[in-house]
Amino acid sequence: MRNPFKQEENHGILISGLLIGAMFAGAITYLYIRKKSDLKEAAEELKSHAKDYLKKKEGKLKKHKSDIQDLGGIVG
Repeated sequence: MRNPFKQEENHGILISGLLIGAMFAGAITYLYIRKKSDLKEAAEELKSHAKDYLKKKEGKLKKHKSDIQDLGGIVG
């Protein structure tokens, strides 16, 4: 007959489960930090080029000066 007061030792399963859980938590944390830094670098790059389109248009913003005599050539 089995002794009802004898406890089974499950320390090995508990320790291995904790180690596997800690490894998964570490991997998830590493991937999160890496993704966050990649997004930060991409945002800084986009931020540095945010107003480049304004520099391209600076030379083209000259006002066209014309007289009444030139309107016929412009329209038709």
